[in-house]
Amino acid sequence: MSYEGYENNHMSVGPWGGQNGVRWDDGVFDSVRQVLICHGAGVDSIQFEYDKKGTSVWSEKHGGTGGVRTNKVKLDYPDEYLVSVSGHYGSGVDYGPILIRSLIFESNKRKYGPFGIQQGTHFSFPLTGGKVVGFHGRSSWYLDSIGVYLKPLLQRNPSKNPAAQQATGRTGDKVKDPYDSEVETNNQKAVNDKAAIVRPVKAVSYGPWGGNGGMLFDDGVYTGVREIHLTRYGGVVSIRVCYDLNGQAIWGNKNGGSGAIRLDKIAFDYPSEILTHITGYYGSTILRGPTVVKSLTFHTNKMKYGPFGEEQGISFSSGSNNGFVVGFHGRKGWFIDSIGVHVAEVKLSRPLSRSSYDPFDSTDVKEYEVMVPGMAREPAAAAPWASGPWGGDGGKPWDDGIYSGVKKIFLAKGEAIYCIQIEYDRNGQSAWSVRHGGGSEGSSHLVINAMT
Repeated sequence: MSYEGYENNHMSVGPWGGQNGVRWDDGVFDSVRQVLICHGAGVDSIQFEYDKKGTSVWSEKHGGTGGVRTNKVKLDYPDEYLVSVSGHYGSGVDYGPILIRSLIFESNKRKYGPFGIQQGTHFSFPLTGGKVVGFHGRSSWYLDSIGVYLKPLLQRNPSKNPAAQQATGRTGDKVKDPYDSEVETNNQKAVNDKAAIVRPVKAVSYGPWGGNGGMLFDDGVYTGVREIHLTRYGGVVSIRVCYDLNGQAIWGNKNGGSGAIRLDKIAFDYPSEILTHITGYYGSTILRGPTVVKSLTFHTNKMKYGPFGEEQGISFSSGSNNGFVVGFHGRKGWFIDSIGVHVAEVKLSRPLSRSSYDPFDSTDVKEYEVMVPGMAREPAAAAPWASGPWGGDGGKPWDDGIYSGVKKIFLAKGEAIYCIQIEYDRNGQSAWSVRHGGGSEGSSHLVINAMT
């Protein structure tokens, strides 16, 4: 397998922290050798020593001249490299500016820190199988915010894979460094053909769409989306996402406020069902109020979920790209002020007639089916068909999508049908639609399907 092109791929995560200070960006290097950090009640300044093709390159000092303590994180380069950064951000004094309060650096060998005071809002990003190759953020008298650049690492562990050991007849073969440009040996190639491979995810960020209030949030990049929890009150108050990371379920932070009166839970049939894109509306919930996300709709390779919220204001769409959503980012305050997505832009398609499938193949085809690593093929089901609608042309169109059955129907009626809400069945799991219609007058009726 060739690693050509992986070395030039990188993605940006963050920054986390405040909006004060001047923006800085060190750019992308091959690795990080050393970190100098000055801190007290917060992080006063930070400086990095990078590696560029074997040459040491020092960044500028980002931040002020304060700090009661200076620490040095010197990595055992080239065997040791940074894989994650986490910490806290918040205000050091009442009504003061938001700044980085603490930092922890994690390498492929150990953790360093915490440096500073672990108070405020915690931030982190998951271990994505990559290494940190650069930093960016904002700084003034302090380190106001910080973000990272990541490059993917291709990970193999053939010594623990019986099939791989049988393929070579030995257990001591050296695993190829993903940044090594030498050609693989025949034994290594046999290992690579048999062993389980963790693919690097190249993600592209879209958005965010919405207002400029609140503070930045970024869940980072994973390998898929399993479940989404939304709370609403006029607009989208908060969002919390359960991601998939190489087969493991990981819940992200709850982003947004706590003043909601409704909770929506959207569970996808992962990995056979993947989130391909989102659409929605943003605007003000009150006259001359701040711009927030007012509704969201989630689109998968099988159906759509929503809309959750009022479809009023300015519409947006992340686009039906040749990829799938692997993370969310945006701005949060009392509401979700804006939202964007990280998309793994890989070829998800192969001809339907072929029995083998590789989602990272770049072959262009005309007939598609969407799949991801580890997704089992399902027998073809009868295609659903639609009829109607019957009635007038007023109001806004709505569409709950397609499920495997209907459990209950809630109706409010009088001289006419005022509203309807349906509880669906999706592969044995209950899923309520939003309420379609308005008003609470009339009598309420609940229709229960005798099959449930």
